[in-house]
Formats: sequence, C-alpha cells, structure tokens
Amino acid sequence: MILRRLSQSLKQQSWMAIAIELVIVVLGVFIGIQAQQWQLGWQDRQLEHVYLQRILSDIDLSIQTNELNLTRLERRSDGQALVVESLRRCELPESKKDAFAAGVSDIAKVGPSVFALSTMDEMLSAGHFSLIRNSHIRDALNGLARDAKYQANIFTAIYTQLAASVTTTSQRTLRIYPDHKSPLDSAKWDEMQIDFAALCKDKPFQSAVSNVRYLSDAQISLNSRAIDKLRQTKAMVANELAGSGRN
Repeated sequence: MILRRLSQSLKQQSWMAIAIELVIVVLGVFIGIQAQQWQLGWQDRQLEHVYLQRILSDIDLSIQTNELNLTRLERRSDGQALVVESLRRCELPESKKDAFAAGVSDIAKVGPSVFALSTMDEMLSAGHFSLIRNSHIRDALNGLARDAKYQANIFTAIYTQLAASVTTTSQRTLRIYPDHKSPLDSAKWDEMQIDFAALCKDKPFQSAVSNVRYLSDAQISLNSRAIDKLRQTKAMVANELAGSGRN
C-alpha cells in the first residue's frame, strides 16, 4: 500500500507526499527493528534469570556437600588425634575403645571439596556466559572454576600421601565385622582385631596415623575455603535474582 502510494507520488512528482511516505517507511522499519531487539533482549533476560536460578541451586548443593564433608573430616581428625595420643601414652580406657577403632578404620576416608559447575559449563559450551550482565558475578564464577582446578590438584597430592600412610596402617590391623558396612560407617572395637600393646611400640604406625591427621586437617582447610567462596558467590547471585524480580 505505502509502496504503491510512493510510486504514484513519484509519477506525479509530489515531493511533499514522497517525503512523508519515505518517513513512514523508515519509521516503520526502525520500529520493527526496535521491537525485534526488545523481544530478543527480553528473551535473553528470561534465559539469564533461569541460568542464575540453576547456578544458585548448584551453589547450594556444593555448600551442603562441603558442610557434610567438613563435619565428617572434623570427626575423623578428632578420632585420629585420639589414636595418636592413646598410643603415645600407651593408655586406652574401656570407654575409648570404640572411638579408637573408629579412628583407625576411618584412616583411608577422604572428603574432597565439591564445586558443582554443570550450569556454568553448559553456558560456556553454548556461548551463553555473556548473558550474565553483572561482571562481578561472572568474575566470581570464574573464580570458583579456578578454585575447583586448584583444589583438585591439591587433593591429588593428598591422595598420594594418604596412600603411603594407609599402606602402613592397613598392615597392622584387621577388620573382622561380620556384616556388610557402608563406607561411611566406622568400625567398633569388637569389629576389628587390634594389638594395642604392639602398636604402642610401633613408631611407623603412629607416624602414619599422625600424617593422616595432618592430611585430614588440610582437607578441612580446603573445604572451609570452598564454603566461604561459595557463600560469597551465592550472596551475589541471590541479590541479582532479587533485583531482577523487582524490575
């Protein structure tokens, strides 16, 4: 319709009408482009919101897992300290025997820090990471990824050192519990064969347990660091989502 009128105006050399028709055409194209850009921007904001919600869920899962790790590692460190101190004094009251056995049976257990980054990995793979407009959140997420790699390297070194200590301790004790046990369950005194008197004189065994406790405390430190970083990032993401909800 507009093009037909424009053609007629050209034939009639009606310059005012031509100018008006051109303005209408240009304005229509401009409005169409702006509407398309607004639609795409709205879709990006919706997708950003979904991603941030998923990232928040990933962070919550990471925090909960690391807090559980921290509780278990602290218990194991205390048990290993009891083993070392009991052997150093060569004294083990009846009331402490189960705790001693638990300390020995938990020697090989580890608790690596967890960084659930599946949503971030998906965004990077799809080229959507730039949808997060807040540069501070992007920096924080990149920081979590760097921490995950850093801690993974440290835990590899911890596993190597633990393996040597576990080889020493596993040769001095024997698990004799009759039923299947979960890896998370500690053994009790009557579920293990322990020659306490011999272990009192066994310095390599005591040194191995002492080293395992040191490595447990290192894991505690790493899990604590991970939790702090994750909580900081969680607060940033939660604030961003709350702000977008008000807009």
